[in-house]
Amino acid sequence: MRRSLFRYTHILILPLLAVGMVLAGCDSSGSNGTENGDDDNGAATDVFPAPSDGAGYTDAIAVHLQGSDLGSRLKDASPDGSTMKSIYDGSAGGDTDIRFVSGRSLTSPSAVDYSQISPVDISNRLSTIDLPKSDLLEKGVDAPDVSGVKTMDDLINFYLDNPKHTSANGVDFAQFAEKGVAAAISYAEGADILTDFVDGTLGADDEAAWNEAFGHFGAPRDFRAFLTDDGSIADNAPADDVDGDGETDLETEAVYIWADYTADRGGATNQDGVFSFEAFDAFVDGRNAIDNGNDPTEHAATALDVWEQTIAANVIHYANSMESDLSDLNDGDEITQSALGSDSPSESTGFEDHWGEAKIFTWTLQYHSGELSDGQLEAIHDQLGSKPPYDAGVTKSDWVGTLDQVRSTIQDAYGFADENVNNW
Repeated sequence: MRRSLFRYTHILILPLLAVGMVLAGCDSSGSNGTENGDDDNGAATDVFPAPSDGAGYTDAIAVHLQGSDLGSRLKDASPDGSTMKSIYDGSAGGDTDIRFVSGRSLTSPSAVDYSQISPVDISNRLSTIDLPKSDLLEKGVDAPDVSGVKTMDDLINFYLDNPKHTSANGVDFAQFAEKGVAAAISYAEGADILTDFVDGTLGADDEAAWNEAFGHFGAPRDFRAFLTDDGSIADNAPADDVDGDGETDLETEAVYIWADYTADRGGATNQDGVFSFEAFDAFVDGRNAIDNGNDPTEHAATALDVWEQTIAANVIHYANSMESDLSDLNDGDEITQSALGSDSPSESTGFEDHWGEAKIFTWTLQYHSGELSDGQLEAIHDQLGSKPPYDAGVTKSDWVGTLDQVRSTIQDAYGFADENVNNW
C-alpha cells in the first residue's frame, strides 16, 4: 500500500536523454480518432495530444519494451542470461533484437533493435520497497540465497543469473521478471505521478509529468483504434500503423502491458465500467485540461482508480484461471505437477503461469492500493503461498476454497459485481 521511493523527478534531470531516443513520436490521428470533437462514447477527444514535452515519456516506452523482452527470453529453451542482463542494465545495442518487434509481423516498425532506442537502466529505476512475504521464497531456488525480504531488483537479478522459465518448485521466473518491471517501474512511478496530481502537488503546468504517467500506462495515442465497441482489444493489437504513414511507431502506435490489461478486463461486462475507455478518456481529458490551464485532479483520480482496479481484477482473473486448470481433477485429488500434465519441474504448466501472475499482481498492489491494506495484501500472499501447492497434500477442494478467500477479499474491497468476478 506504500508509495514507491523512486520519484518522477528524473523528468527534470534526464531531458537530454531524449536526444538519443530514435523512437520519434508523430502527431498522428488514427483511423478511429480525431484531435478535437466528440465521439460516440462521449470523450472530448479520441486522441492523446502529442507527448513532446519531457524525456520521461520515451523512457517509459523503453521500459515496456525491455520488460516484455525479459519475459519473452526467459521462456526460451536455453535462455541467454548475458543478453538479458544487457537489456536489464540498458547496455543492449544493435546486436540485440527487440522481441516485441521480432516476434510479430509489423508494418515498418520504427525500431527493430536496441541501437534504435535509448534503453534505460532498469535495475536503477526499480522501486526499492520490500516485497511482503518474499522471505518465504525458497532461498537459492526461487530467490537469492540470503535471509530477509527481497526487493524486485533482488528477485530479477537472481532470475537473470539463473535463467529458466520456471524453477523446480514451479515458480515462473518469466512472469515475475516481466510483470515485476511493469509493477516496480511502470505502475509504481505512474501511480506516484497521478497521486501527486490528485494531492495537488502537481497541476496545470506539469505537462511532462502527465505525459510520463501516460507512457507508463502504455496506451497508444489513438487507443480507440485498437479497441472494439465494448472496449476489448481488436485484432490489430498490439501494434499497427493506424495513421497510415507507412511506419508502425513504437512510441505512439503500440499497446503495452497496463493499457492492454484494461481492455482484457473491461470488455466482458460494463457493470464495473469499461476500464479501457475510462482510463484512456481520463488521460486524454486530463492532458487537455492541462493544455487549457485547467485542473486535471479529477481526471488523475479516475485514471489511477481504474488502473488499480484493473490490477485487482487481474488477481481475480488468474485465481479463476487456476481453478479452471484443475477442471480435470476430482475434488479430493491432490494437486501435483504430474496431475496437471507436467512430467518434469522444467516443464511449465498453465497452472504455474497463472499462479505466478496472481502472485506478482498481488505484489504490484503493494506499490499503490487505495482499497487494500498492507494486512489484507499480506493475507492474500499467505493464501497463495510462496510456490504452487504441489506435493503438499493440497487437494482441488482445498485450493478452490483458498481461491474463494482471495476473490472475496478483493471483491469486498473494490465492490466488483458478481458477474465480473465470475467471468474475469
